[in-house]
Amino acid sequence: MKSLKHLAAILIAGCCFTNCTNDDTEPSRPGEYFIATYLPTDAPLTGSSFLHTGAIENGSTLSSADALEATPFAYTFVNGNEVIVTSYYLGDQVIRYTRTADGRLQEAGRFTAPASSGPMNVLYANSSKAYLSLSSVGKILIFNPQTMTISGEIDLNQLDIARNPVNPEDTNPDPAVMAIRDGKLYVSLWQVTNSFFSADGTDIAVFDSSTDTFEGVISDPRMATPGRAGYNESMFVDEAGDLYIHGIASFGFVPGQKTGFLRIRKGESRFDPDYFFDLTSLSTSLPGSRVTYFAGLQYAGEGEVFGQIEVPGLFSSPPDYVNDRNYQPVKVNLLDKTLEVLPLPAGNGYSAAVAVEEDRVLFGLSAQSGSGIFSYDRKSGEGTATPVVKTNGSPSNIKRLN
Repeated sequence: MKSLKHLAAILIAGCCFTNCTNDDTEPSRPGEYFIATYLPTDAPLTGSSFLHTGAIENGSTLSSADALEATPFAYTFVNGNEVIVTSYYLGDQVIRYTRTADGRLQEAGRFTAPASSGPMNVLYANSSKAYLSLSSVGKILIFNPQTMTISGEIDLNQLDIARNPVNPEDTNPDPAVMAIRDGKLYVSLWQVTNSFFSADGTDIAVFDSSTDTFEGVISDPRMATPGRAGYNESMFVDEAGDLYIHGIASFGFVPGQKTGFLRIRKGESRFDPDYFFDLTSLSTSLPGSRVTYFAGLQYAGEGEVFGQIEVPGLFSSPPDYVNDRNYQPVKVNLLDKTLEVLPLPAGNGYSAAVAVEEDRVLFGLSAQSGSGIFSYDRKSGEGTATPVVKTNGSPSNIKRLN
C-alpha cells in the first residue's frame, strides 16, 4: 500500500523525544519568524506538530502551549506572511494560516485533498495559483492559495511512466518536490518501489507553468530519488539561473545508489552531462569519512549550500533514529565540490530546519546539548554549542516572515 511506501520520509523527517523548557527565561516575542516543531507521544509515528511565531532571542524558549497544533510530521510551506500545512499520508486536510496584526497565526482557509492521496509539497506559482503534489495517487492539484479552492489537476499517471522493477504495473511516478524556472514547472518523480526504496536514476517532469501542459521528462542515471519530501529547498535555482536537484538515494537504504547534486543549466532542457557532485564518494574528516543525504538544506548564493547531512559513521548498531546524533551541520560548495564541517553539534534525524541570513545561518537541531535553534556566524565562522532558542521538540522548519 502507498502509506508503506512513504514511511521512509516520515522516519527520517522530524521528531525529538526531549521536552526542553526553561522557566527562568521569558518567551520570545511572537511574529518575526515562523518555526515548526514536532513532539511525539510514546507510540510510534504519533504526536503533534506545533506552529510557532517568535523572535530569535538568546536565552528564549518557544513553548508548545503558545502554538497552533497540527498533525504529526506536518510539512509547512511559507510564503510572505502565510503558511500552508500538509499532512502527507497522515491526513488529507490542507490548511492555510496567516499572521495577524499581533504577530500570531490564525487559520484562513482549508480544503480536503482526495482520500489517502498523500498531500505533500506546496509550490506557489503566484499569489492566486499554487501546486500541491499528491504523491500517493500520481497527481498534482492546482489551487488558489488565497481562497483555498481547487481549480484543476495534472494527472501524471497518464504519462504511463513505469520504472518500478518490483511492480511493472505501477505507473504512479510519485510526484514530490517542485520548482518553477523561466515559465517551466519542474516536478521530481520518486517512482517509489517498496517501503524505503525508490527506483534507480532521476526523473524530472517538465510542464509549461502558464498552461500546465506536459512538455517531457528529463532523466539521468547518475543519482537516485530527486528532492527531499516536504522541502522544496532541495530543488532550487541559483543566481545564474541554473537549476540544482539534490538526490537522497532512498535515504541510503539501497546499496549502490548515489546521492548528491545534478543541475540543468539555464536555457537547457537536459541534465548537464559534465556536472555531478557525488556526495556518496566524497571523503571527509567526519567519523567513517562518508556522508550521504541532506536532511535539510538551504542555498545561500555563490554556490554555497548550508544544511544537516547524514553521517553513517555516527549511527549506533542497530541505528537509533531518536538518540543517535548523526546529522552534522555542514557547508558545501557546489562549484568546487567541497564540504566544510561547521562548529555546531550534530543532531538526530528528526529535525531539518535551516534558515540562511546575511550574517548567520540558523539550524534547528536535536543535539545532546538541547533541542532548539542554533546559530552559525558567517563572518567569524563560530557556532553556538547550545541552542539560542529552546523548543519543545524538534524544529522541522524555520523561516523569517515578511
